[in-house]
Amino acid sequence: MKLNKIALALVATAATAASAGVTVTPLVGYQYQDEAHKKQREIFKTGQQLNGANTNAPTNPTNGGVALESDLYTGVALGVELTPSTQFQVEYGVTDTDARASKASANAHPRNVFDAKEEIISGNFLIGTEQFSGYTNNKFKPYVLIGAGQAKYKVESREQLLDGTPAGTEVSESKDTIGNLGLGARYLINDALALRGEARAVHNFDNAWWEGQALAGLEVTLGGRLAPTVPVAPIHEPVVTTPPVVTTPPVVTTPPVIVIEAPEVVDSDGDGVADHLDLCPNTPRNVVVDANGCPVERAVQEDLRMELRVFFDRDKSNIKPQFREEVAKVAEKMREFPNATAAIEGHASKDSKRSSARYNQRLSEARANAVKSMLSNEFGIAPNRVSAVGYGFDRPAVPNDTAENKALNRRVYAVIQGNKVTNVVETR
Repeated sequence: MKLNKIALALVATAATAASAGVTVTPLVGYQYQDEAHKKQREIFKTGQQLNGANTNAPTNPTNGGVALESDLYTGVALGVELTPSTQFQVEYGVTDTDARASKASANAHPRNVFDAKEEIISGNFLIGTEQFSGYTNNKFKPYVLIGAGQAKYKVESREQLLDGTPAGTEVSESKDTIGNLGLGARYLINDALALRGEARAVHNFDNAWWEGQALAGLEVTLGGRLAPTVPVAPIHEPVVTTPPVVTTPPVVTTPPVIVIEAPEVVDSDGDGVADHLDLCPNTPRNVVVDANGCPVERAVQEDLRMELRVFFDRDKSNIKPQFREEVAKVAEKMREFPNATAAIEGHASKDSKRSSARYNQRLSEARANAVKSMLSNEFGIAPNRVSAVGYGFDRPAVPNDTAENKALNRRVYAVIQGNKVTNVVETR
């Protein structure tokens, strides 16, 4: 199958999976051909006798077949980020060079040197090693390249040939499926620019030869790079085992029957129940009691509502030390109110009209998840009691017109709500 179908499938797959910025990379380098010369002479036939050899000889390297010379490669790659360290790119490149049977043929006569052009279009995956080892802040980013594409070769006469063929006439061509495999690395200059260098092996599947490439380029990222998501470690709710309740039957004692003549009613604590009937003596004044002289309790519901605000530095999602105490207060109240929940909102500032909505959306999510992670990982609040959502720069607290206002918009806002029921002694 030719690459025009393969490339369309790869582009469609990558466009569906991609979730962030676009990269544009001009490339320049060296296209190495020497290892492919024998095979190329069998494919690129000129129909001419070169070096005075017999054109009917099937294997003689000078029977009219020519090979491409190693030369300069120029191209450009358009890519989409799939993860913070991996992307898919569609690349187009050209090598304009000479084609000849041998140095002897080239020296024999100018007509034995032909103009050759190789055009390559390919779809390549750049898979960063951090995809497997974990994201770091190191600016040096190694990667592996793998892909497929199509190479189009064209050989034209430079001089008028012996049979009268005019200069500039195409004498041979080939369209072949290729595969790319290589190693490279990027050096991040800033959020938008990166230097890139790599070495590739290019295999021609249709004609079974190898070519080599050594390339360098300047990668430009449009819309900002993908930021790594802050991981939240799973927290398992501790299993509380309730010990079995052992019921001890009450000890029933039969009081002796005492006959008292004209008993005097005594109520020492003044709760309205005589001492000889009062099961709870010394009840405080103004406390409502039952028929046994014991305090009457009633259930009282207490509601919780509190707010939390955490502010962040530009393009950062880590919580500054001065806000850790505020998060700790929230965790203390949530432990006091076992059914309390926290709804966390992450926000970002809009620094300019060109600010990336997609980048700031992910940044706001990372900030919300950072607060959720601290509540869960450091203070033991179950993750199912905490929700986190990011709104990008769509919900500013104040206009993004000054540096102070932008700092106020780089925030996390959380609402904590819950209630609990407490039994209290009823008073008059």
